[in-house]
Amino acid sequence: MSSDAPGSRDPRQLIADVITGGDTGRGTIPPLLGLLDVGDRQVRLGAATALCLVAEEHPDAVPVLVRRLADRLDEGPATELALSYLAVSYPEAVAEGVGDLTDEKQAYIRRQTAVGRGNAILDRSPLSNRDLGRTTLPDQGDGYGPRRVYTEDDETDHGGGAGGQEQDLDGEPDAAPLVADSDWLPIVEYESPFDRLSILAPRDSRRYGDSYRTLGIRDDDEYALAIQLLDHPAGETEFLADLASRLDEWESVSDIENVLALYGWHREPGPWIATEYTAETLEDRGEFEPADAVWHASQLAGAVTELHERGTVHGGIDPENVAYYGNVLTEDERQPPLLDNVGLLGVYRYHFDPATYLDPRYAAPEYYDRRFGRVDHATDIYQLGAVCFRLFTGRAPFTGSFSTIRDQVLDGDVPAPSEVADVPEPVDDIVGKALAREKLARYETTSQLTQELRALGNPDTGSGD
Repeated sequence: MSSDAPGSRDPRQLIADVITGGDTGRGTIPPLLGLLDVGDRQVRLGAATALCLVAEEHPDAVPVLVRRLADRLDEGPATELALSYLAVSYPEAVAEGVGDLTDEKQAYIRRQTAVGRGNAILDRSPLSNRDLGRTTLPDQGDGYGPRRVYTEDDETDHGGGAGGQEQDLDGEPDAAPLVADSDWLPIVEYESPFDRLSILAPRDSRRYGDSYRTLGIRDDDEYALAIQLLDHPAGETEFLADLASRLDEWESVSDIENVLALYGWHREPGPWIATEYTAETLEDRGEFEPADAVWHASQLAGAVTELHERGTVHGGIDPENVAYYGNVLTEDERQPPLLDNVGLLGVYRYHFDPATYLDPRYAAPEYYDRRFGRVDHATDIYQLGAVCFRLFTGRAPFTGSFSTIRDQVLDGDVPAPSEVADVPEPVDDIVGKALAREKLARYETTSQLTQELRALGNPDTGSGD
């Protein structure tokens, strides 16, 4: 064998040559297959990725490659990763390649093709506090936990629901669509705490990146997920380090009631997060009845109180960061408000336009002028006050252009909810104190704000429940 033959190269150099496009010839397939069971995890995963790239250059080789991979199914997750990618990208070629395999292997690979996503990668860290967000699909049991998400029959039978599925001409919903950038999914699935991920709806643009409504399977339990590919500046290692710290912090407080659960995250192939699935935000909802406004405001204030007790500042509370499960619950049942994107604004505001990630109408004075101090727990109190204004009145506390809003926040009068809506008498004082321009004039702690909101009780019954 010559020194230039693929099998004689250093494994890492071979993988690098394929990934950079230096050598994607068919001759790389045998040595790459041989690297799928080596001791070095990075080499195994790199070999799986390289095999997928070779398959893209030589699609006619996919049937043979599938058979070779099927013979190596017992060699671990890297083999499964490569098979999963091929099942997504080349379903017809994969179907051709399984013809002469055993029934067991045919069933396995066809299952991956039918699902359109990768198989279970079993070596995962256990989920913590994860009796949350489990979903109950039609005719598949009762579900679990305090944050069950119910999927109604009419959402499944008809398109145009929260997930935005399209319909065929006969009225039946399309099969789960393949996302255009499906290259990331096998890697996300491998790094996630779930055995299997299945995309249920097309890509949806959210505040911090592209989001996919997803079904996650873990130990036969089903979770309604949103997989979000986060915006990030290219090559900014400092940004990624800061983001990792904030995501760790968010994940550590995910057990707090009324905080959206962050199930997992990773930097590769780009920063992404897996959270509970929500279909709408406070911004999508109309005006609340006074009793409901009191209840929602109290729930949010209680969650922020516990965040602060654990040393976490949200920093970006506005209606788009208050999420709801959506139309998957019965209309007569209150849906709990959930604080989303905990702490992320503290990273993004230094690398992107802050107005993209925080509605200027709800931003505290310290976001506009440094003389009001830094962003801290008092900022959350102000923004809670602004969100309370929205809950009680159905509108933002300030309106107009960006410059007009900034001038109102920095120099204008604090708006009173009673000027635009019929609200319980103490609401003006509560909201006014939370919205005080100077930090020292606001509530000292969110627990004080929470107590005053709960003291409002239910205007109709006098109960705080």
